[in-house]
Amino acid sequence: MMSIPLLNVTRRLGAPDNWDHSAHGICHTLEICDVGGWMISLWQPSPEELKAIVDGKHVVLMIQGTVHPVVSLSVSNK
Repeated sequence: MMSIPLLNVTRRLGAPDNWDHSAHGICHTLEICDVGGWMISLWQPSPEELKAIVDGKHVVLMIQGTVHPVVSLSVSNK
């Protein structure tokens, strides 16, 4: 999935200081909007990913670390 540029960006998050791009893969900068205690970003599935979802495959959320933060996944209405 690719992140979608936002109109009201409040911050841009980059790779953590200890991130090793050669070992962990490229960590791109993520634009976010801070709203009511949530960091919001938008994502667009590729055509292949959309087909996989329609075919019953699952969306996977991966979080680095050992403590799971509060998260929310949804579909936008716009």
